[in-house]
Amino acid sequence: MPKVVPEYKEKAMRTIIEAGAYAFTEKGYHQTKMDDIAKKVGVSKGAIYQYFKSKEQLFFEVIEFILESQKDEVMSIILSNDLMRIASAEFFETKIERVSQTRAFGLDLFIEASRNDAFRERITEIYQKSYDELIEHAKDLKKKGIIKKNADVGIIWRGIVALRDGLLSSVSFGADVSDAKKTWEEVTTILLKEILVE
Repeated sequence: MPKVVPEYKEKAMRTIIEAGAYAFTEKGYHQTKMDDIAKKVGVSKGAIYQYFKSKEQLFFEVIEFILESQKDEVMSIILSNDLMRIASAEFFETKIERVSQTRAFGLDLFIEASRNDAFRERITEIYQKSYDELIEHAKDLKKKGIIKKNADVGIIWRGIVALRDGLLSSVSFGADVSDAKKTWEEVTTILLKEILVE
């Protein structure tokens, strides 16, 4: 294999991950072939394997990429010191839109994790890393006086994530979107007020 400049390698990997994200969300994990991703990038399948040894490895990288972009979205709100924006209908609408675009990907993720222990462990690591980073930022907000010093941010955050996942699932199965948005706004507001300094 020819040597490549590290910056080029990172850019090539990012391009492949983005193409993988598109392919996996379009077709799902099992229906997506490495050939599909190679075509989107405009390279041979062999070129993809120079960077990722398997479709499963690429899938994990795509999951990390998606979670990272979601975390960045939340972090931009956290860093703006306007945490109540998370409780807005607009914020929840972006989640509904994303779920409608990535339904096959999400279903494959849960199905594969339910029957593959190694897969589930890797997904758990990825989620835990993302969660830990958010908790670290919450510590900074406590120091700044935005979040109450004694607030258990982890419990509140898990509650918000559970609410989000439950409401998004119900919308996917046909629940009324306006009811889901109203529930999101009201319950998330209650949860955030538990940890925010007034």
